[in-house]
Amino acid sequence: MALKPQKNIADVAREIGRYSLDAFEFLHQGLDHSVQKLHGPPDPMLLKLCEWMEAKKIDPTDLERLVEAEKVPEPVADAIEHFGGPEALRQKLNRHVSGGDLCWGLRDLALQHWGLMAPAVLRCWGIRSTMDFGQMVFALVNNGLLQKQPEDRIEDFDNVFDFDTAFDSAYKITSGSN
Repeated sequence: MALKPQKNIADVAREIGRYSLDAFEFLHQGLDHSVQKLHGPPDPMLLKLCEWMEAKKIDPTDLERLVEAEKVPEPVADAIEHFGGPEALRQKLNRHVSGGDLCWGLRDLALQHWGLMAPAVLRCWGIRSTMDFGQMVFALVNNGLLQKQPEDRIEDFDNVFDFDTAFDSAYKITSGSN
């Protein structure tokens, strides 16, 4: 399991100084939004397994060894088997989103929250490009508040979309009488 971070999000926001705490809180909401959009809601049994692993401080990479050694309670072993074994469970636990997927999810969430005002709100928080999302993500990664995959790079956030056009062209005004 990852070590407990030494800083919280507010500390990171203050240290960077370029993005407001609101921007980091929005990033967190957007990450949840993007994960749900890409992977759907988590299975309740999967959540219980995660809680058990967290309580026991068990890393998903240790599951196969523990199952083979019969060092997990029978209900936990049954749940792991339900998901197709330790390797299949590890894949289900990985609810990773790419930098590009996160940027598009953040754009969509901003439009849901603020409509055509979305780019103005983000600019007020110091966010002017998709690379700003990347800077925030990697600041959180570097401080142990987010995890990344080995293939994740900050360049994944470079020019995902143009802020000047992505918000205007995507927003649709809907009537309340559908």
